[in-house]
Amino acid sequence: MANPFILRVIPPFFPFCNRTIELQQLGSHADNKANVVLFSPRRYGKTSLIRKLQSDLSDKGFFTVYVDFFVATSENEIARRISQSIYSVLHERESLLDKGVRFLKTFKTFRPVFKPSPESGFSFSVEPVSSVMPGIDLIENVMEELGVFIHRESINAHIVFDEFQEISELKKSPIEGVLRKHIQEQQASYFFVGSRRRILLDMFNRKNRPFYQSAIMYPLRPLPDKELVSFLVDRFKEGGKSCPIRVAEKISEKVSQYPYYAQALAYNIFEISEDIVSEDDIQTGFNNMLASERYGYEAVVQGLTGPQIALLKALAVDPVSKILSTEYMNRHRLSAGGIQYARNKLEKLDLIEKHNNTWKIVDPVFGCWLAGY
Repeated sequence: MANPFILRVIPPFFPFCNRTIELQQLGSHADNKANVVLFSPRRYGKTSLIRKLQSDLSDKGFFTVYVDFFVATSENEIARRISQSIYSVLHERESLLDKGVRFLKTFKTFRPVFKPSPESGFSFSVEPVSSVMPGIDLIENVMEELGVFIHRESINAHIVFDEFQEISELKKSPIEGVLRKHIQEQQASYFFVGSRRRILLDMFNRKNRPFYQSAIMYPLRPLPDKELVSFLVDRFKEGGKSCPIRVAEKISEKVSQYPYYAQALAYNIFEISEDIVSEDDIQTGFNNMLASERYGYEAVVQGLTGPQIALLKALAVDPVSKILSTEYMNRHRLSAGGIQYARNKLEKLDLIEKHNNTWKIVDPVFGCWLAGY
């Protein structure tokens, strides 16, 4: 039978492991038109959770917009992505398209472009009406027009800016202030999502930043162990295999209830196991998963300096509370200056963190790979 585990963003209709409380709380914030900062390490299922939430909100009549800012490198690109996401929602939902006719007629910043496509019949994009308008003015206009649409139609709106911290890479840009000005005037719920937590949280918790204390902080936690175990047992059964509870418990423990790796390890175990999953399958599946992930890990390491790699490897095998202790530095042949610079950079990249008074690798499987690197 087909493998019941999934290695991409989980569609809203696909079986979802728990997050019931999170969906209830986040849905309530959306109903209340509250703004939320949703943050966690990479591969914690934020996008899958948001997609599920917006699907539920859409069923309740919400106007839901999802914009991904990942590797957006200019103000023009930010404006284009926001505009295209809005047009996509209006195009896909006929009733909203009818409702938004007046908006489309007055939407003067971007226009939709449909071109023939051999795959789907046509491709959809947007282009600015003016080729000379500065990017920050494009953002200003798009956000103003979105606010006008929400106000005129008196609709419940939920807008997600994924990987929101990326806009901070646009140096000397007033984009944060421009977005903040419009967002605070709109009767809508905005969710700011990101995995580079240090950067994202600075945007909302530093007094000199436009978004200071303007949203609810919402950290996404690991999956609850009990619910994850039940999910694993049920999914293996759906795929025609039996996974004893003790084996599912060891799978959950092996990946520290990390959402992506729980799916990935179970996927690899399903591929090599017999009708009944055994404990021996766990390590084989883990090795196969590690072999697949190593290419991404190598790309991360190649972008780091020698002292940064040395600190990563030290923490992978030896998490510690006092990272600058003489004993720790001597044990791993590290220097105080090298540690301080490397720590700041690795924290910013969200590769290491201090949790429960202990410095450690954020990604547990990456840590396992580093320990043998």
